[in-house]
Amino acid sequence: MRINPANSSPVQGAESQASKKTEKSKANAYESKAESTVISNRADSVNADISTKARDMAKAKQIVNDAPDTREAKIAELREKIQNKKYNVSADAIADRLVDDHLRMAGA
Repeated sequence: MRINPANSSPVQGAESQASKKTEKSKANAYESKAESTVISNRADSVNADISTKARDMAKAKQIVNDAPDTREAKIAELREKIQNKKYNVSADAIADRLVDDHLRMAGA
């Protein structure tokens, strides 16, 4: 008499079927990981342009930060005038500038 271990009982048969399903699920998971890697690699190639732009912007920002402040003398002069109460602002000049800026922004 010959006994087939996979079919010896209904419980074992169900267990072997579950085992086969698990193996198929694992195989599908590996395939989907492989597909996502391909998609990921494609996305990386697209992001390469963004990375280059980001590096360029970071470099430009560093150059600006390293550049000396050319208006330090002007700021020091204004600070001194304000502290000595010698800094006068013309209300008419401010009003004219506000109107000019408004007209320029409105496109007139």
